Amino acid sequence: MCNIRTLCSKKNAHISHCAHCRTVYIWHNNLMLNFTPHDFLQFRNMLERQDFYDCCMLFPDGEERVIVNAPCKDISFTFTQQEWIELREAIAESILMQEVYELIE
Repeated sequence: MCNIRTLCSKKNAHISHCAHCRTVYIWHNNLMLNFTPHDFLQFRNMLERQDFYDCCMLFPDGEERVIVNAPCKDISFTFTQQEWIELREAIAESILMQEVYELIE
């Protein structure tokens, strides 16, 4: 059975992982993503390579959002600049917490 531990929690982003199977969960508003530890690092690396203003576009509601493609080509995620910043910060903090847990174990 999974033993879920919180790694980081910010306004709209909550990141946790299972102490046993190491699955990483990103909860963001109504979205939940599951990653293996390797895929989580790959996702972080992909986000770090993108700059909000290089990738954002104006949406019909007048808000600029960045689009992040999911592994399934028919699904994309969108983030406002504030959500984008919070998500990237939460992921960075989560990786540090994972390292702390690994040192403790």
